[in-house]
Amino acid sequence: METTDSRLLTGILEQAEQSAKKTLQEAKQQASAIVGDAKKKAESEMEGLRRELAQKLKQMDLRLQANMTSAKRKAILRQGDEKYQQVLARVQSMLDAKTIEPYLPQWIAEAALGLDLKEAKVACSPQCPVTETHLKTASELVEKATGSSIVLHLESKPIRGLGVVVSSLDGMVSFNNQVEIRLRRLDRVLRAMIQEHT
Repeated sequence: METTDSRLLTGILEQAEQSAKKTLQEAKQQASAIVGDAKKKAESEMEGLRRELAQKLKQMDLRLQANMTSAKRKAILRQGDEKYQQVLARVQSMLDAKTIEPYLPQWIAEAALGLDLKEAKVACSPQCPVTETHLKTASELVEKATGSSIVLHLESKPIRGLGVVVSSLDGMVSFNNQVEIRLRRLDRVLRAMIQEHT
């Protein structure tokens, strides 16, 4: 009986050992599969993070380039503005009463042509007064340009800036040909010239 029991026990032990080996083998395979899946998942996540990081770096680079371009453009505009102010100040310092006096008849005629009136009044600055000779020359220029005559009168009320303001007798319409206004009209041309030479 002991032998039968011993054999039976040995058989059970062998079967248990085989079952344990099989379970251990399956557990190892499952563990290996889990580790493999985990590695693949980790690699996939790492690749995703790399792509995301690369995308963010690209966006940051694009933003940096845009900021640099914007800063450069602002610096160029600021430099252009500074140069414009320098040129304007220099031009204004050169335009005094003595310099502009010879041009008064042309400025009066230009303003009179712009208003297209038969009669007008001309206001001027006390620093650079308009004379009857200026008015006569301006009338002649208008007649030469249009064939029409115009009667021009001196306005008793002075203007502050150098140049002239020609207006209708009732003062309802006027054409401002003061130095400051003439320079403003040339603003775009001056800026273009400065940008061209900057």
